[in-house]
Amino acid sequence: MLTAFTRVNLGDVRAVWLRHFEVYLRLWKMELASPLVEPIFMIFAFGWGVGALISSEVGGVSYLTFAGAGVLGFAVLTRAMFEAAYGSYFRMVYQQTFDAILASPVEPESLAFAELAWATSKALIDAVIILAILALAGATRSPLALLTPVPLVAGSFFIAALTLVFTAHVRDIDAYNLWNAVFFSVTFLCGAWFPVEVLPRALQVVSWIIPLTSAVDLTRALLIGRLAARHVWELLYLLLGALLCAEWAMRALRRRMVV
Repeated sequence: MLTAFTRVNLGDVRAVWLRHFEVYLRLWKMELASPLVEPIFMIFAFGWGVGALISSEVGGVSYLTFAGAGVLGFAVLTRAMFEAAYGSYFRMVYQQTFDAILASPVEPESLAFAELAWATSKALIDAVIILAILALAGATRSPLALLTPVPLVAGSFFIAALTLVFTAHVRDIDAYNLWNAVFFSVTFLCGAWFPVEVLPRALQVVSWIIPLTSAVDLTRALLIGRLAARHVWELLYLLLGALLCAEWAMRALRRRMVV
């Protein structure tokens, strides 16, 4: 039973989210540097650099479009991961923001949900910016590209919740070296830079368990306007995974913060 959700107060979630947003507005120039600079160079490197070495299309589309979906999915979900990792950890430990918030009537579940909502919001901001860059680069092939934030939001919430579970158990910031190693290693199996189908069968199974795979596949389908029945199941997987991991994260943060 998803009991932690019954403790969430949406008014408190909104208040905490607005607090984070106000901080963001003060630092918006530095916050926007990453989504503006990184995707441009990734498009140069993968879309035109590696793409120049590939003579044929990949999956019936140019490698620029194929890799563009990978750039978009990878960058957006990575933003959500970092916010739920270092962002939440700094607020919890070094800045003691969590202690100050919980000294008010805000419950740990509302705080945790607000953290997930904020991580997803930052990912959404990046998604809009990167999508615009891809459109300018000619990587979009369908009006359905405007719907790409939908699977990216679901995937970002999924990743953020899973990361917040880890954050709730971390006692030393160096532990994120392990989390980063696992996260960035498995991203090479997620179909961002090459089709999942070229992997051995066992690795394909592993790949489809990783949320980024479904997020990238859905993003690519929307960029080129080519949807299939499997995409419904991929979206359901992301939504269900996000729901279950959010429940886990809220319970974990309560155990961490309430002595």
